[in-house]
Amino acid sequence: MRVNDCDAVGWDVGNWSRALRYWEREGALEAGSLQCLEVGASGGGISVWLALRGHHVVCSDYNKPLSAAKVLADRYGVADRLQFENIDATSIPYEDTFDVVTFKSVLNSIGRDGAIDRQQQAVAAMYRALRPGGRLLFAENLVGSPLHGLLRRTYVPWGARCRYITTDEMRAFLAPFSQVRYGTAGFLATLGRSESQRQALSVVDRVIDRAIPPAWRYIIYGVAVK
Repeated sequence: MRVNDCDAVGWDVGNWSRALRYWEREGALEAGSLQCLEVGASGGGISVWLALRGHHVVCSDYNKPLSAAKVLADRYGVADRLQFENIDATSIPYEDTFDVVTFKSVLNSIGRDGAIDRQQQAVAAMYRALRPGGRLLFAENLVGSPLHGLLRRTYVPWGARCRYITTDEMRAFLAPFSQVRYGTAGFLATLGRSESQRQALSVVDRVIDRAIPPAWRYIIYGVAVK
């Protein structure tokens, strides 16, 4: 059984699910039962995605009850493989513990009001939580194009306070890792007002992908090896 991509990534599924496919290819997730941590889990979609592969997952978020994640885990029958914890991403209370640490759409809120130092602290804490040879599976919002900036300021209530990163900043955050592989995606789909519209636009995104400057894409995803 596999988790529905919509349950796993929640929004603009056509583009964000490219992270899932990339992790499947590059994340070495078939190497037995792994100890995993999802940071900023919210609805728990990535935790359930990992648990359905037979892994044990600490499903965490900052000062949230994770009730939606618990409901999703029950629905997919993997509650026994999930452990729910409140964890501050900038101060993860684990060291050399996990085979996999993962996050999606976390750094933009951690860095709200211009706090790039907190974004750096969060990635450094994830690095420390990994065992030697462990993998960070990441998917994060990029600054994107000027159009994305306008849309966030206009239509996203918290968009003006969030700090969206650049590809160069992500590479700098990941500098301590021995290997980093990543891709970028997404341009038009964020214009969709419904998920069906975003799904249609994500198909167009794939067609025009090579014509869009990488700096204008709004998603970065990849794998970093400690």
